[in-house]
Amino acid sequence: MPPSGLTHKGGTQLDSMPDKPKILMATVYLKSQSGRSFLHEGKTAPIDPRPYLPSSETIKKAISELQRIGFKIEAQGVTLSISGPPDLFEQTCGVKISPEERMVHEPGKTKPTRQLLYKSSQPVMHIHDLDDIIEGIVLAIPGVPFEGHELQQQ
Repeated sequence: MPPSGLTHKGGTQLDSMPDKPKILMATVYLKSQSGRSFLHEGKTAPIDPRPYLPSSETIKKAISELQRIGFKIEAQGVTLSISGPPDLFEQTCGVKISPEERMVHEPGKTKPTRQLLYKSSQPVMHIHDLDDIIEGIVLAIPGVPFEGHELQQQ
């Protein structure tokens, strides 16, 4: 095996793909009482969240089941925010988690910066045993709430 930073042909290795992060964050979209979908209507939804609210039983069951599987509940509201290791998402949702580099133009800076994001092989992940209460799970993009679904579909 070549020394670190060198390729088998003797050249230097530019950017090797980094290891997976220890923890990923995701948004869990729960099934609403009304049947309306915050996952699909979230961008065009009116400010009133009531049509998208899950029942208290759905919230309790989702929290209980997600914790039983091994996820940590970070926050709850119209959606749940969960965290867990990439392997847990891969095993539970049957997906592959991979890194993707993106150039970000920050206000006040002349040069764009590189940001490493992790995406799923399926933009909307599912836990088939929980399809009755969870509409879908989308990896969170750091610093950009509710944007993961659209960005991952591009």
